[in-house]
Amino acid sequence: MKRRWIIYLAAVSGCVVFYWAYREWFSWMALMGVLCFPVAALLMSLPAMVDLTLKTDCPACLMAGQAHTIRFRVRSKLPAPPVQCNIVVYRVTTGEKWVLKEGDALPTQNCGQLVCRLEKARVYDYLGLMWLEVRRTVAASTVVRPKCVPVQALPELQRYMSASWRPKAGGGFSENHELRQYRPGDKLNQVHWKLSAKTGKFIVREPMEPEKGRVLLNMVLRGTAQELDVKFGKLLWMSRHLLETGLPHELRVLTGRGVEEHRVTDESTLMKAMDDLLSCPPAAENAALESVTASLQYEIGGGTDEAFLRVRQVRRAPVRPLR
Repeated sequence: MKRRWIIYLAAVSGCVVFYWAYREWFSWMALMGVLCFPVAALLMSLPAMVDLTLKTDCPACLMAGQAHTIRFRVRSKLPAPPVQCNIVVYRVTTGEKWVLKEGDALPTQNCGQLVCRLEKARVYDYLGLMWLEVRRTVAASTVVRPKCVPVQALPELQRYMSASWRPKAGGGFSENHELRQYRPGDKLNQVHWKLSAKTGKFIVREPMEPEKGRVLLNMVLRGTAQELDVKFGKLLWMSRHLLETGLPHELRVLTGRGVEEHRVTDESTLMKAMDDLLSCPPAAENAALESVTASLQYEIGGGTDEAFLRVRQVRRAPVRPLR
């Protein structure tokens, strides 16, 4: 803008010298035309300047470390005049803040939601001499997803999951049975005839099936950007490992909004839960995640001893072998 004012003032000075030296109508018209030109340009630019809307152009999600150049889009029904603004980028999970310009790279080296807002937005007339503050700006956000961080030395999870036994729906074959007295409605092929003959009462073999307990992945959303990369990376890896093992589970994370709980049954619900957690503010410094009852819990932390397995041993229903 300063450069354009210098050029304009130089043109005015030239017209003044030309009028002082020539003293004819043509020099006077040239001087008046140069003096009135900024006002005419402003009047022609005002409709486009008032109608203009700015919106940050960001993708919905990126992977950590993926390069992306930030830009903003100009919306106007008329030819868009020149625009200048700063793009303020805020990472929700850590509170970090950057002031960028169009063409700069987004800070995607760490995971978390990046909220991009436009500040000090100015729209200039077509000459670039006058400006107005842009009132209509649209913020945007992008979720930077973490990379998986493998968890080492995991135990065999399936053997912990038969927390209790229940009668098998519909009956059928089962390796484990429970012996009980006959009840009206029981099928005759379930009767244990030898044992019934010994006891003098009808005894049936009821098929039993394991009932899997609650599986939790616990985490406290707090720490530096590098620590959160490790936490979210292990949370993502562990959740996918449980899905591959055939264990639906829950993500239970303490955030600045309270305890967030998400049920994970497949990859789509996992990524939806991760995107929601990456957009949460950090938990308070002294806040702690309350313990709950579950068959298996895995605590996600940020250090080398960050995780430990807690298994609630549940007494199984008595199962009697067949004789």
